[in-house]
Amino acid sequence: MYAEVVAKAAELRDQGKTHREVCEALNELGFRTRTGKPWRHPQQIVKLFRSFDST
Repeated sequence: MYAEVVAKAAELRDQGKTHREVCEALNELGFRTRTGKPWRHPQQIVKLFRSFDST
């Protein structure tokens, strides 16, 4: 499941969206963090990519 979040976030970044815009888009699409909360901070996206070695 979380691999789907990473893939979607990477797709959004490839489209030129900022980390903040990625957060907003993930929320709109219904994706949540591992703890079930909405994406709120751009730094969460940076950490997400770092954790999964995605850029």
